[in-house]
Amino acid sequence: MRYRIIAAVTAAVMAAGLSGCGNEIRENTDVSVDMGLVTADEDMTTEEETTAEETVTPVPEEVTEEEEVKSFKEVNIKAAELKYEEFELTVEAEAGAISGTATGAESRKGFSGDGYVTGITDEGDWSVSAEVPSEQYYNIVLTVAADEEAEAGLSINGKKLSEFSVSKEGKFEARIFHNIKLKKGENKLAVIPGSCRIDIDKVKITASEEISKLKLTAKGAALSDKHAEYNAKALYKFLCDNFGSKVILAQNDTVGTSYESDLLYSVTGKYPAIRLGDMMYVTGEENTDQANSEISEAMTRHENGAVIGYMWNWASPNKPDDRESVYAENADFDITKAVTKEDVALLDLDTLADMAESGDISVECLQLIRDIDKVSAELGKLHDEGIPVLWRPLQEASNGMYWWGTDCDAYLWLWKTMYTRMTDYHGLHNLVWVWSAQNANWFVGGEYCDVLSADIYGGGKDGQVNTLLYLQGIAGGKPIAMSECGSMPLIQSIADERAYWSYIGQWGGNYVVGEDGGLSQAYNTEEDLITMYNNDLTITQDKLPDFVTMADEIKKSEEKAAKEKAEKEAEEDSED
Repeated sequence: MRYRIIAAVTAAVMAAGLSGCGNEIRENTDVSVDMGLVTADEDMTTEEETTAEETVTPVPEEVTEEEEVKSFKEVNIKAAELKYEEFELTVEAEAGAISGTATGAESRKGFSGDGYVTGITDEGDWSVSAEVPSEQYYNIVLTVAADEEAEAGLSINGKKLSEFSVSKEGKFEARIFHNIKLKKGENKLAVIPGSCRIDIDKVKITASEEISKLKLTAKGAALSDKHAEYNAKALYKFLCDNFGSKVILAQNDTVGTSYESDLLYSVTGKYPAIRLGDMMYVTGEENTDQANSEISEAMTRHENGAVIGYMWNWASPNKPDDRESVYAENADFDITKAVTKEDVALLDLDTLADMAESGDISVECLQLIRDIDKVSAELGKLHDEGIPVLWRPLQEASNGMYWWGTDCDAYLWLWKTMYTRMTDYHGLHNLVWVWSAQNANWFVGGEYCDVLSADIYGGGKDGQVNTLLYLQGIAGGKPIAMSECGSMPLIQSIADERAYWSYIGQWGGNYVVGEDGGLSQAYNTEEDLITMYNNDLTITQDKLPDFVTMADEIKKSEEKAAKEKAEKEAEEDSED
């Protein structure tokens, strides 16, 4: 798998640009186990690899004032009514429909009922029918076993629902699929075999009330940076106030351009509220033009009313101009060697260089700090203009694909070191920190981040509520975002599942742009995008508030509260 590339557009050259953080999540075991799976479920499956050549974005043509801006009537989205009805049903596999090479068996220990089914080689070889009393969400538990590590899929009523894996332990084990909507009456469940044989013992279906009870909120959440500036506070308040009721639309744009956002505007009549970019060129020497044009574009988009967000596909400190060096296999960089007990976050580079020379810290540690300083200088340009930034570094760490994700303890040290250096040393108090390592064991804690997010590829058009629920379990009341996606969920699915992500960031390149430079409908149809951008539940750029006014109001409110507190304390002191 390779990160998604969006080509950078320069004056006359199109080169590999905005790196994405991927189409798969590998070995994020906390996500998969808590959701009942060992490997990727539908939210996290792999899509076909896309190369840099395949994702070159054509040079955008300037939009003339004479071009007509499309306008669409806003659609009112009504969520489907959810009625929870208690229900539980267990169906033994041998009671299902068996054909082809599938057959009943009794030799494997631990089965229930009269036996189990083995030898399934085709989706039609085995299936069970289950009748449920109402259309609602159910948890489905499939009990399976294998003698080799095996991959398989589960289909419901002829549609592939999810992928799952089975260990080679040879024992029956449960695979749980949470919050699956089944229609009232009969539903057909079947297994889609993978490369290795699996045995199936039984299927258990239980009504779930998790979604019917779901009430997302981030009311009362506060920024982790105690010295956050009012522009960051205003942005964060906006995220928190809307979390659970509205979805803010975001778009990952080609480095140095707003090509994808402009294209969506031409199709939907609306701009995404958040323009997402990448600091990928900042640490190298060969692509300074892209780095400079990126900041310039961000400033322009902010001036025109957009919120600004950034990720950082951090090239290996050993190979700053090699974009492939973001991958651990190409990095030639051992992050564990950088970890130190020395308090390096607040020391100047000259002091750190002396420490590296004397052996008090490693060269790797010095290299990391130097790179952090370089990206901080770029973010500092936005800070100086009073622009708050959604800052999402070190993405998808837990899948082991990137050099910063090869060791959990080292990752946690790097995140906290970066956080402290950017905020306390460089004074970047305009950042709203977004964590997307996607595994609870890798969570940096609420004191070091403000938004939790997931990158979801291969998840279809569903609202991806199970991933949202997983993150909610560790978020501590902070807002939760979908920082990247291949296919934008349908707004109706989001409403029906109550999956009101704080914001959803559509990936760019060929996920949005076709070979002719126009809209690609491979991942999102034009009709779906128009509906997504023109309804009462999503927030586009034109619906954003005046953040300057919000910041002033927050400042006045805090000053008033501080004054009242001081007066109360003075009154209490006088009474004593």
